[in-house]
Amino acid sequence: MSYAVEKLKADAAGGLAVAPVERRASPRRKTRFKATIVYGVDRTTAGCVVRDLSDHGARLRLDLADELPTRFHLIWVADRAVLEVEAVWRSNGEMGVKFMSKHNIQGRLSSELAAVCRAWEQRDRPKS
Repeated sequence: MSYAVEKLKADAAGGLAVAPVERRASPRRKTRFKATIVYGVDRTTAGCVVRDLSDHGARLRLDLADELPTRFHLIWVADRAVLEVEAVWRSNGEMGVKFMSKHNIQGRLSSELAAVCRAWEQRDRPKS
């Protein structure tokens, strides 16, 4: 239930606030690390900030949250990982994603994930 709904219920009950119920399977941790999103057949890249993180998903802050496909890849350099993720909600420049799979960047990768990593490595290079 959203905070706004809980607030309305509290106001209707005479102002006694009810703490929102946590529905996540694992607790989330506040973060502020940068990550790179890779999406589409042309392996377009976009930067984002991971605002909070749990064992099963994350909340991302980015400019083009509404333009991304439902499934894409997230490169997390600090963990040396490429994650396959699925968007579960989008709102005001943020989106929640659940982790579908996680792969070590330095490990053996499928041809698709290797192409994702190449796109990430070339993200700041001018295209010729």
